[in-house]
Amino acid sequence: MRRRGYVLTSDWRVGAPLARCWDVLADPALTWPVWWPHLRTRDVRPVDGLVGSSATLLFRTPLGYALRVGLVVESAQPQRRVLVRASGDLEGHGDVVLEALAPDRTRIGVVWDVRTTRAWMNATAPLLGRVFTASHARVMRLGERGLDRHLAATAPVADPARDVTGT
Repeated sequence: MRRRGYVLTSDWRVGAPLARCWDVLADPALTWPVWWPHLRTRDVRPVDGLVGSSATLLFRTPLGYALRVGLVVESAQPQRRVLVRASGDLEGHGDVVLEALAPDRTRIGVVWDVRTTRAWMNATAPLLGRVFTASHARVMRLGERGLDRHLAATAPVADPARDVTGT
């Protein structure tokens, strides 16, 4: 059966500095399930420098079905860009680009170019393709909101005793 291809884009905007966003997203322990609803991770295998790191992500979609996606980091430019290879229920590539919009505001652009591998998804794609795309958008919005809340809740507290003027 022919695999259905999708190009899925997301544009996250979070209220935190780029470096903090990078630290959370590139965390070797892959603690994303702490802040991303309906996501679980398995087989997290970090590698120094990020390239070659891998994990399996398990998403419970708003429609009730689960997706298992293996990710392997193919290239990384710290605080700028990460390219990943996806396998499992979705095969293809993801491109994540981080951009500072302001000292305390970051844009995270995500583009997935993937094909579905599950027979039922491929068979129903002519009817449900738009529903799958909408489901992906919902999962990503939940990730964006969760990351934004997590970063706000874990923001470093300024030390009022610290003299920022240098005097």
